[in-house]
Amino acid sequence: MINAFPRASRVVLVAVLALFAGGGFAGQSQPPGQARPSPAFKTPLPQDLLTLFANEVSGQFAFNNLLRLAGAPWVRDVRELKETMSETLLLHDLVRGYGIETVKIEKYPPANLAATFDYPLEGELWTLEPEKRLVARLGADAALVMRGSKTADVTGELVYMGPLTAEEAKAMREGGRQDRYAGRLALVWSAGSDLAALDAAGFEGIVTFSAQDRYFDPDQVLYAGASMEAMKNLKVGLAVSWRQWSELLEIVEGNRKVVLRAKARVEKFPDRFEMIHAWIPGTEPQGKGVIFTSHLYEGYLKRGANDSMGGVAVQLEILRALDALIKGGALPRPRRTIHFLWPNEISGTYEFTKRNPGFAEGLAININMDMVSEALRKNNAVFTMSECPGHLPSFFDGLAASVLNYVWRTNDIVYLPDSPRGLLRGQLFPNPMWEKNGSKDAFRFFIHRATGGSDHVCFNNPAVGVPGIEFFSWPDQWYHADTDLPDKADPTAMKRVAFIGAATGWASAALADDWVAALADAVSQFGYRRVAERDLGRAMAKLDGATAETLAAETARAQNILRFAVKREAGALRSIEAIATGSPAARTAVADRLRQWELYGEGLKSQVMGYAAVRAKSLGLKPPSAPGPEALRAKYSGAVPAFAPEVKGREFNLGRFGPYQQYLKDHPEALKAVGLTPAQTAALLNFTNGRNSVADIRDDASAELDADLPLQAVAAYLELLAAAGYLTISGGRVR
Repeated sequence: MINAFPRASRVVLVAVLALFAGGGFAGQSQPPGQARPSPAFKTPLPQDLLTLFANEVSGQFAFNNLLRLAGAPWVRDVRELKETMSETLLLHDLVRGYGIETVKIEKYPPANLAATFDYPLEGELWTLEPEKRLVARLGADAALVMRGSKTADVTGELVYMGPLTAEEAKAMREGGRQDRYAGRLALVWSAGSDLAALDAAGFEGIVTFSAQDRYFDPDQVLYAGASMEAMKNLKVGLAVSWRQWSELLEIVEGNRKVVLRAKARVEKFPDRFEMIHAWIPGTEPQGKGVIFTSHLYEGYLKRGANDSMGGVAVQLEILRALDALIKGGALPRPRRTIHFLWPNEISGTYEFTKRNPGFAEGLAININMDMVSEALRKNNAVFTMSECPGHLPSFFDGLAASVLNYVWRTNDIVYLPDSPRGLLRGQLFPNPMWEKNGSKDAFRFFIHRATGGSDHVCFNNPAVGVPGIEFFSWPDQWYHADTDLPDKADPTAMKRVAFIGAATGWASAALADDWVAALADAVSQFGYRRVAERDLGRAMAKLDGATAETLAAETARAQNILRFAVKREAGALRSIEAIATGSPAARTAVADRLRQWELYGEGLKSQVMGYAAVRAKSLGLKPPSAPGPEALRAKYSGAVPAFAPEVKGREFNLGRFGPYQQYLKDHPEALKAVGLTPAQTAALLNFTNGRNSVADIRDDASAELDADLPLQAVAAYLELLAAAGYLTISGGRVR
C-alpha cells in the first residue's frame, strides 16, 4: 500500500504511522526527536508516569458519562424531588460499576428543617392573537419559568414596557392600579426591571429574555429569577430567547394587538443537601490527602452540561483511571487518601465540612474543577487556573504550572528553539493528546490570582484553612443558559483536563523522595516568576511615587510588600513537607530551596534600599535608613489569634455567627470605632491561623491589600472577635 503513493507522500505517511505506533496521540515517553525531555517540558513527575496517565485517561469515557448525566435538561419527576435526585443515583451507580466500593451518597437536611425549594413542574407560553401558536413549553425550554414565579394561568394583552427611569418607576409605584395595565403581561428587557412598579400598576405577568450574547446565540435562554412571592398582582415570569422576544416586540411595536396565555405550575419540596463522596484509600490515611471537588448541583432547577457536570465527569474519569492503574499493578496505592466530593455548589461543600469534624484538617490541597469540559475554540475560551490565595500558599501552584506547561508545549505549535517536532516538518503538535471524536484544538492556559465563585472558596475560607485552586475555562458563551449542552463540550479537552488532574493529584498524594527536589524546583521557579511579575514592580513603584515627605514611609511599604512575597513563596515550599515522606533527603531538598529564598529576600531588601538611595539623591535627601520596628510592634508580637474550637471547621460566615451578632447588638458602636473597611477585616481573618501574631497579621494583610493598617486598629478588631467568641488569643489580651 505504501508504494502506491509518491515518494514525498510515502515519507509523510511513514511518519504518521510511526507516530501512531509510538502512541503519540495518547502521550509518548518523550517528545519526538529528542533523547530526553527538554527543560521546557520538565515536571516533577517522571516521564513514564506522564505517559502512563496520558494512555489511561479517556476523554471519550468522560464525555460519554457527561451524556449519561446531563444529556439534556428535563422536568424532574416528583419522586426524585421528594427523595433522591436522579443524577445522584446514576453517579453512584457509575462509580460502583467501575468496581469502586468506597463511595457513599451523603444527604443532610438543612439547618431550617422547614426549608423548601420551588420547582416548576409545568409551564407554557402561547400567543392567542394575532394567531394561536405555542411559543415555548417547559420540558423543551428548560429555563422558561423564572425562579420566584407562582402557580398561575394568566391570559392578557401584551404591553411593551421599556426601561423605566427612577422617576417613572416611583410614579408607577405610587400611582396604584391602572386600567391600561391591569390584568396584562409586560414585555420587559430584563428580569431586573422594577417589579414593584409593574405589580403596583396591575400587571399579572412578565415576559423577558436573558442571554449571554443575544447576537452570538439568539436562541439561548439564561436561567433567571424574579421574586414574586410578596407581589399583589404579579404572578408569573417567563423567559424566552432573544429571537422569540424580539419577534413579540416587533409585532407589538407595529401596533398589532398581541394576546398571550402564560401558564405555570410551581410546587414546593423539602430542601436538602445531596452529594456523592468517593475516595481512594491511602496507605497513610493519617497524612494530609487530596480532595477533588466539582459541583453536582447548582440549585435543583438549573441544569448545565459544562457547568459543571463536565467537571464531575472528568473527575469520575480520574477516579476510574487511578483505580484501574492501582488494581492493575501499574501504580502503587497512594500514601495519602484521594477524595472526590460532588456536592451542591458551595453550600453543600460547607455542609459536608461541618458534618465531618476534623475532615478538612486531613487535607493538603483542594483541586476544584468548575467548567472544564468546554471545547476551547467553540467557546473562544482559554483554560485557566485560579491559584491558591496568599494566606494559604501551596506547592500546588508550581506543580500545576509545570504540568499545564507540559500539556501546552506538547499540544500547541510553539515557535521556539527548544520546541520538538512531532513529524519531519510542518505546523503540527509535537506530542498531541486528543480524542478521535474530539477537537484538534491547541491547548492554551492562563494562571491568575485566587478568585472565588466555586467550591474552592470553602477550603480557602480561613475557618477551614485548606489551600484550594480552581481549574476553569473562560469565557463560556453558554454559561448558565439552557443551551449549556454536551454539544459545547469536547472529548479532547476532557482528556487533557483528566490528565492534568490525574498527574497533579497523584503527585500530591504519592510524592516520592526522588520527586521532591524536582517539585521544590518547580515551586521555586513559579515563585520567582510570580514575585517578578506581581510584587517587585509594585514595590519599586512605591519608591517611584515617593516625595521628600513620604520616601521613608514608602520605603517601609516596599520592604513589607517584598517581605510578604518571600514569606508566601517560602510557605509554598514548606507545604511540601506536609505531603513528603519526611526522609532526610526530602527535608534537605526543601531546606536547600528555602535557603535560596532567604538569600533572595536579603537581595530584595538591598535592592529596595539601593533604589531608595537613588530616589533620595534625586529628591535632595540623605539615603533613608532601613525601616526599623514600630514602637508598638513588641506589644503585639506575643499575642497569637486563632479560630475558636466551636468556629474552626464549623462556622464559615462571621456575619451569621450568633454570638457575634449579639455582641454587636450589645455594643452597637464597637465595629465603627475600629475604623476598618470590610475588605480589611476580611483580610485580617484570612491571615489568622494560630501561628501569626497580631503584628504578623497586620503586616501580611497590609502587604496583600497594599494599604497601611494601624496596629492598634487591627488589635482592637481581633480583640472584638475574641470578645464575641469567634477567636481566641494566646498570650492574653493585646490592649
